[in-house]
Amino acid sequence: MQAHDDVAQSRGMQSTDAAGADFDANDWKTRVIAGSRTGAAARPPSWLAGSYETLREQVMHPEYPCFFGTMAERRGEMFYAYVNGKDIRELPATMQTFATFASQPQYRRNNIAVFFEPDREPLTHEQYQELFWKTLQHLHDVDPDPEADKQPDPSQEEWEFSFAGVQMFVVCALPSFKVRHSRNLGPGMVLLFQPRAVFVDTITNKVIGREARNQVRKRLETWDDVSAHPDLGFYGDPGNLEWKQYFLTDENTPAEDRCPFLKRKKAQAAASSEAAAKPRGHAYAPHHAPAQRHVDKARPLHYEHSGQRPHGSDQWQAGMPPNAKARNEQSES
Repeated sequence: MQAHDDVAQSRGMQSTDAAGADFDANDWKTRVIAGSRTGAAARPPSWLAGSYETLREQVMHPEYPCFFGTMAERRGEMFYAYVNGKDIRELPATMQTFATFASQPQYRRNNIAVFFEPDREPLTHEQYQELFWKTLQHLHDVDPDPEADKQPDPSQEEWEFSFAGVQMFVVCALPSFKVRHSRNLGPGMVLLFQPRAVFVDTITNKVIGREARNQVRKRLETWDDVSAHPDLGFYGDPGNLEWKQYFLTDENTPAEDRCPFLKRKKAQAAASSEAAAKPRGHAYAPHHAPAQRHVDKARPLHYEHSGQRPHGSDQWQAGMPPNAKARNEQSES
């Protein structure tokens, strides 16, 4: 079974590569993770630099809504990963390495951005939605955490995506967003995983201020050409469901009542029934996008960000608005 192989791979993450990693806050390439490898050993593909630079240009703009994302990028508090084509077989091992780092005090406030290789022709929003949820489902199905089966149901307010024992808020950014510019960060799908610890004050050990998060919502009104999505909320509030905020529509259409994500026990039962009738697969590829052999070379991309944003040296002037008081606050956006 492919799932078995991925579980075995993800459990062997305490490698000398990861343990002896040497990160440079001023060199993003040193913070690339691929399986248990980091930096140059992660062998980042040629297309990754272009995708990273597009994301950086966006988040470093002074008016980018999530100013805490801006500060994380500026301070070197981001890790990066990549997916060639649609092959997510190594992603569980990559996320295990990130979870290992996130459990260490010096990295507990770090996020990870997972870049998917840009498609020659961008997928539709619905096709990206299918790819996104199948990716999260795959990670959950091979999660090495023994407590994974005891997680709450996504329909419960306390549910948050978790992998290797680390709860994470997930933001899906896509080139198919035309008016919700805050979630269009490049020519391919980008998944931002933010550990729950990021949203906890390091001194009081309490969830960070609502005021700062409200500031982010106000900035969304200016940056995007559409109002804040009605599904956006605050973790722990009555009626708030985290999964609805992971993948948004370009319009303000509320998410369906049923989460596409299945708890692992149900998924494993279904997979066991399917396994006997199907040959072993080698990589995930949605039915609309068959798996293809990856060739690491530059190629033209049909990508054009729909929002015209200034760029240049003024990107480095980005920072917290004067009325955002708490230094440690973060926002889900």
